[in-house]
This record gives sequence, C-alpha cells and structure tokens, in this order.
Amino acid sequence: MTLNVENEVPYDDLPMIDQHALFQLQNVIKNISESYEKYQFFKIFQIIQRFVIVDLSNFYFDVAKDRLYVGGTTSFTRRSCQTVLAAHLLSIVRVIAPILPHLAEDVWQNLPFEHTIEDGSVAKFVFESRWPKLNERWLAFSNEEIDFWGKVLELRTEVNKVLEVARSDKLIGSSLEAKVYLHSSDPEISDRLHQMCSSNNDADTLHRIFITSQAEMLSSLDGKPENVTHSGEYVIQENNRVWIGVSRAEGSKCERCWNYSTLVGTFPEHPTLCGRCYNVVGVLPLPALATVS
Repeated sequence: MTLNVENEVPYDDLPMIDQHALFQLQNVIKNISESYEKYQFFKIFQIIQRFVIVDLSNFYFDVAKDRLYVGGTTSFTRRSCQTVLAAHLLSIVRVIAPILPHLAEDVWQNLPFEHTIEDGSVAKFVFESRWPKLNERWLAFSNEEIDFWGKVLELRTEVNKVLEVARSDKLIGSSLEAKVYLHSSDPEISDRLHQMCSSNNDADTLHRIFITSQAEMLSSLDGKPENVTHSGEYVIQENNRVWIGVSRAEGSKCERCWNYSTLVGTFPEHPTLCGRCYNVVGVLPLPALATVS
C-alpha cells in the first residue's frame, strides 16, 4: 500500500462504512489510553484483540478486500479504504509500542510510507512519532448512525446464516453466487436499506457489505420472487423485523472479480467482464511488447 497526501480522501467525502470504521478506531484509542493511565494492561490486550478480530478482520477487512483488489489503482473507493487503513496502521502500532516495543518498531521500519510529526520532520522510529491524538471529528459520528450501523452488522450476521443454509443445500457455493432480498415493515429501516442498495459509492452498497453479487429491497412480500428458496429474519425489536431471502445471483460470472452480473457478455472488447471491471480494465495501460529482431 502506498499513500501520499494527494491520494488521501477527506473525511467528509469518505463512504459511511469508512467513517464508521474511523469512529470505532477512535473509541479504541480512547479506551486504550484510559487503560494505560490506570495501569490496566490486561484490558489493553483485550481491547486490541477484540478490535482486530471482530471489528477489523471479521467485518471491515473482509468487506474491504473487494475494492482493494478489484478497484482501479486510483478509484475513489480504493483510495478511501487506503486512507482508513493508514489511519488504523499508524494508530495501532503506536498504542502497542509501550508493551510490544520490538514488534511496533519492526512494523514502523516497514511502513510503506513516511509519517511526519508536528514539527514537519519524519519520524524514523516509532517512539519519535508521539502518542496518537483523539480526533474529535471522527468521534462525532452521530448516535443515529452508530445505532444504524449496529443494526447493519447484526443484519449481516443473520444474512450470513441464511447464506450458510443455502450453501449446505447446494444452492450456492461462494456467497458471490447469491442474491439477497430484504423486506421491512419499518419505513425508516426500509428507506435506509433501500438507499444502500443503490448507493452512489460502491463501498456502501448492501451487496458489497454482504459480499454477495446483488441485494434488493422488496416493497412487499406478496410479490417476492419465486426463485427465493431460503429465507430467515432479523428481529430488531419484538414487532420490528427484517425478512431475508436468498436466491441464485442473476447474470453470469465475471472472470476478473467473480461477481455475477447481467452485464457480463455485453462488452464486445471484454465479453467476460462485468461493468465495474470493464471500466477498470479499459483505462489500464497496455503491457509493453517485447521487440523481436
């Protein structure tokens, strides 16, 4: 990963999933700082372990792989993810330095970019970098968004359960072979999820968060597709539920990203690619050809 100022994405322009990730990071830094002040070192290990395994590995890294590997090198969603990953890397390596100094220094010496401190000089060693300051702007993630993203993460868990049953019954292999349908009688939840199905930026779309090829909100269960063979539900409250349905994904498999799309086969120059990959490959420079004498 290479990062420079020109490639960084301003906070206000980041997708909501990335803003949520930075909010979680700041909470972790805040809790770890308080634990250091109270000499509660066991809590520091617990906080880091849970954050890295649950919040990062099980969710953010899992979802981010697609835009990092598949997106173009200068694509907005890839740069926004790199911006967030750089913030995590710089923060985590500095907060573990007091208790894991050799590991922290080893990481610092292999950073793929330089880190400048307040006086403008480059921090050559991890202990020259100073303790990470809390970013109040990142912490100011609204309570409504915190609550909503908590529901999204819980919904994702329930979607994965239905996908696993569909996988066991041989309907799908990979989750990318699936399309997810959702329905909620709660107008607020339904509206937000509908917006995520057609988000302006690819990172916030529901099918990317579910790691499926498609996701669709249904206005009513009366007209649910006949090809939905597996279903479940996410209970938000006693009378507030989200219905979940799973079917085979529509279209054909893109040979580059492995997502299924109805656009595969519609591009004469690249008939095996989906629309996203076609746009990426179309701007890549042609490989240099060897000269034969």
